[in-house]
Amino acid sequence: MTAIIVTKVGEKRENPRIWIEGRKLEREGFCHGTSYTVDSRDENQLVLVRVNGQPVDGAEVRKVSGRVRRASQTVSPIIDINSRELSRWFRVDEKLRVAIRRGKIIIKIHHTKGLAFERLERIRKKLAENRKLAVHSHYHGAGILDLAIHSGFARAGVKTFVQVAIEMERKYLDISLKQNPELFDEDSILIEAPIQDVRFDPRVKADVLVAGLPCTGASLAGRAKMRDTKGEKRTYLPEEHDSAGALFYHTLRYVEASQPAVIVLENVKAYSTTASAAVIRALLSGAGYTVSERVLNGNEFGALENRDRLCIIAVTEGLEDIIDMSEIVPLTVKPERLSDVLQPIPLDSERWKSFDYLRLKEERDIAAGKGFRRQLFTGEEGHIATVTRQYMKCRSTDPFIQHPESEELSRLLTPVEHARVKGIPEKLISDSDIADTTAHEVLGQSIVFPMFEAVGFALGKQLAEWISMEEMAANAA
Repeated sequence: MTAIIVTKVGEKRENPRIWIEGRKLEREGFCHGTSYTVDSRDENQLVLVRVNGQPVDGAEVRKVSGRVRRASQTVSPIIDINSRELSRWFRVDEKLRVAIRRGKIIIKIHHTKGLAFERLERIRKKLAENRKLAVHSHYHGAGILDLAIHSGFARAGVKTFVQVAIEMERKYLDISLKQNPELFDEDSILIEAPIQDVRFDPRVKADVLVAGLPCTGASLAGRAKMRDTKGEKRTYLPEEHDSAGALFYHTLRYVEASQPAVIVLENVKAYSTTASAAVIRALLSGAGYTVSERVLNGNEFGALENRDRLCIIAVTEGLEDIIDMSEIVPLTVKPERLSDVLQPIPLDSERWKSFDYLRLKEERDIAAGKGFRRQLFTGEEGHIATVTRQYMKCRSTDPFIQHPESEELSRLLTPVEHARVKGIPEKLISDSDIADTTAHEVLGQSIVFPMFEAVGFALGKQLAEWISMEEMAANAA
């Protein structure tokens, strides 16, 4: 029989201490009074070997101690190792894996600690050698989030490339490949498939994982729509959403396989209170990551779109004192007025429409005492409301530009204007083959660009400073 124990290194008299007790010791022959030796030749583990005959010459012989169980008056065997020498292998509070089998006890660092060490050493080595960090991208879309993170890292002097991009929509992936050539190289892997259909290869390791988790079920509008669809008077969980509810699970599986040192997740502000977010925090913390989060506002980070987004950053053990989310600061100054980014649309353009059905809906809402109103902007404002993925549907809650001379006419933003209010480089939608509907889709489901460029810059700057200090310390030694 094999017994596995997960425990922690304790402390006694300022020295590390390993304590093992119970019937599992008896079962494998480590009874009270039994002799054993400590094999310390392997730098990665300690092996306790039961002595059946004469011990090996020079080997230190120890004995299993014990204490009396009150109820049965039998002796419970105890192995208690407490010495300064233990610090060669283990630190106080470090998690251990202890395996007891066939007269041997093998003590080593728990695999989560080993994985954390591997993650840290991998990114340390790449930074020290000025190599590109491998970014893995989930729900890649047209690559706007990835371009923002890449641009921020580049501004900090850290090289990155998208090694793996997963996106189920061919037209979105095609846009990214054509419009974002700087993100990819000959080692990049593009996967056109739903993430749940992707087999994760643990040999392909990530340095940074970037994921704009689909927010369809987590947004306030999405939750309301789910209630309306179900037709019942109860609150529905975002996790119940048919297409997006369980996608976070596959991203967590991917983390386990690819072992990134840094994870950047973004979502709507309301996502922070979901069960999904709680599971993400708990599982990443248990896997040796430190999780931080912050709500960022588009206006504060230099964009006209007044959109809040939740940013979650998880860093592997060893980087927790280096990565500080308070260091994410604006890099861009917001345009003073909305008119600063509007295109010169002729007053008789076909883009100006009456949208009578929206006017009538507003009148009905007012009569019914509802709070919904059309969002009409003249251009003098210093902000604009959130422009979403389904903007081309011309819904009552979408922002419109008011005609300068006619109160009855208004228009949607053009794709170029949509990009500008989010601070997204216009090159992303400059291809003449990209239809307006598709352009609004990729822009509306993406991010406020300068916000996540600032995230990338802060991460890159702190990693660059960390590796610089590491090199200085090594040279001084």
